[in-house]
Amino acid sequence: MANTVYSNFVLQDKITDLLTTYVNTRSLMTIDNTLAENAGMKKTINTYTYSGSVSSVAERSGNTSAGSASFVGKDYTVAVLQQKADYTDEDIMKDDAILDVIMKGASQVMVNKLTADFYTALEATDGAASNPQKLIGTTTFTKGGSIGYETIVDAIADMNVEDESQLFLLISPAWKAAIRKDADYKSAQMGEVVYNGMIGTIAGIPVIVSKALTGKNKAYLMTKEAITCFMKKDVEVEQDRNPNTRVNDVYFRTAYVVAITDATKARRIEEASA
Repeated sequence: MANTVYSNFVLQDKITDLLTTYVNTRSLMTIDNTLAENAGMKKTINTYTYSGSVSSVAERSGNTSAGSASFVGKDYTVAVLQQKADYTDEDIMKDDAILDVIMKGASQVMVNKLTADFYTALEATDGAASNPQKLIGTTTFTKGGSIGYETIVDAIADMNVEDESQLFLLISPAWKAAIRKDADYKSAQMGEVVYNGMIGTIAGIPVIVSKALTGKNKAYLMTKEAITCFMKKDVEVEQDRNPNTRVNDVYFRTAYVVAITDATKARRIEEASA
């Protein structure tokens, strides 16, 4: 009797759904699945700034100055995110759920890589190698002190955003105690948990604890507009089988770029050096 195997399109649908779901539940960055470039190609991302002012003009008078747009362009190399897994015919005979486990595990590993790239993007620099400038600005609290309400308020002011409703604060597990001991946090109304890892609000901002920040003495105040993950719409799935050894190899891959797309929508918070 012939073996019953999963079709390629079934595998592709399953892994694509898992990958997108994992990224979106974090709600940390914008997902753009319209990436047209392929691995090794450059994707240039321009961050634009407009400057200008509106004038009140009298009859027969016009503007004395014109607005202008400027941008900073940064090149990113499109990378391939790939995970390989294998199983034997005997594995399926012993446990028919093994393939689902493989797909979920492979998806989690891919998501972990995207998460790591997300935090790397937050520390991206521009300019000459001899004098690199971080794209995201920094707000500091007193040396020897800890993060708290006043520092977060200062960071919001430094960001100069009008709509604060989409802001969230990412902190490390080590800084969780400092937030929870803050008087404003203790008196705040605990709202509905919207994000994974959310422990409450401070200064009206959701606080999210991320283990990815373990060992890093910094926090990030941001909206998901700050970082964008550009990726192919579908995750490519390829299978290969050795009929002699009955080993089945499965490859999951997609091309992607994780980059800062709006540096004004994020602010780093850390202890002052002096």
